[in-house]
Amino acid sequence: MNWHIKMKALQTSRIRIKTKPILLLFLKLVVCTEAPHTVDPVPVLPDKEAAEEEHNSSMAIFFVLCVLALGILLIHLMLQTGFQYVPESVVIVFLGALIGLIMNTLSSRNISNWRKEEAFSPTAFFLILLPPIIFESGYNLHKGNFFQNIGSILVFAILGTTISAFVIGFGIYFLGLADVVYRLGFVESFAFGSLISAVDPVATVAIFHALNVDPVLNMLVFGESILNDAIAIVLTNAALESNNPSMSTGEAIVLGIQRFCLMFFASAGIGVVFALISALLLKHVDLRKNPSLEFAMMLVFTYAPYVLAEGIHLSGIMAILFCGIVMSHYTHFNLSTVTQITMQQTLRTLAFIAETCVFAYLGLALFSFKHRVEPALVVWSLILCLIGKFK
Repeated sequence: MNWHIKMKALQTSRIRIKTKPILLLFLKLVVCTEAPHTVDPVPVLPDKEAAEEEHNSSMAIFFVLCVLALGILLIHLMLQTGFQYVPESVVIVFLGALIGLIMNTLSSRNISNWRKEEAFSPTAFFLILLPPIIFESGYNLHKGNFFQNIGSILVFAILGTTISAFVIGFGIYFLGLADVVYRLGFVESFAFGSLISAVDPVATVAIFHALNVDPVLNMLVFGESILNDAIAIVLTNAALESNNPSMSTGEAIVLGIQRFCLMFFASAGIGVVFALISALLLKHVDLRKNPSLEFAMMLVFTYAPYVLAEGIHLSGIMAILFCGIVMSHYTHFNLSTVTQITMQQTLRTLAFIAETCVFAYLGLALFSFKHRVEPALVVWSLILCLIGKFK
């Protein structure tokens, strides 16, 4: 009986062994029949340009890390010696200028060529460096001072930026007609005035933190510098669209007001919605036992409103600012103690790294790249900026 069972098992195994090559052959025929064009006996090597781009990107990252390390050591030396006569941001700018001068000298003597490594993409600034700076400012914002002075902040942001844009735009236009500065068209002059009338929040926040200014003054300038981002974008678009012959000046003004309201409330709404969703999610989904997952979820909700707002042509700065304000008020208290500490330290570290990279690049740009300078235009633009701010 056992002999019959063994023979039957042996026959079955032989059938299985014989059917395996048939099955493999069938699968090979199916694959060859379905997609014959995918079979390529010749191996595809990476493109030479792609390899060169990877090399340049690696060198650029290495260059940034070297500058960042020097900046950290320099700031540490300032803190150790108690040197407070110059803000840290100004010192980093001078460091970048010195490095740029050295690189320019080496390149002119054909000793080294770091031009590609010194190049700085606007995409890297707006999508990588700017978000952590703004979010950290909103997350650690003194909400009492901000909302107590919200009326003054809105007046400075809306009315002040608009007046400053008109002063600079009309000033540059009429000075160009008088051949005092480089001549620009009316639309170009007003677009230029709209762009430079907005205060840079990166420099403002960094310098005020270094000088420990009055909290109310810090809040007024910081709030205005954040909210005027939407104003500058709307005014610039309105100036460009006013050149459209099918649209009257009144229609352009009305459209500009509508776009500002849409940009302001929609951008702020996106940030608030993401912050509230994060608060509810981390309240009902217990991730406290897994701080790494909890922290990763916080990073997702930190960055998501910015890229969404920018992707639909709204203000990512306003979205991530209001997201940080609301998350610090609600989501922060739903986190574990470990994640709360990790979040605070990580935000400060990322903001510091981003600010250092921005200011170092400002210094590098002084000597590293060729500039077409119009001295009269630069001087009169600064004068008109001061007049517009002291209106």
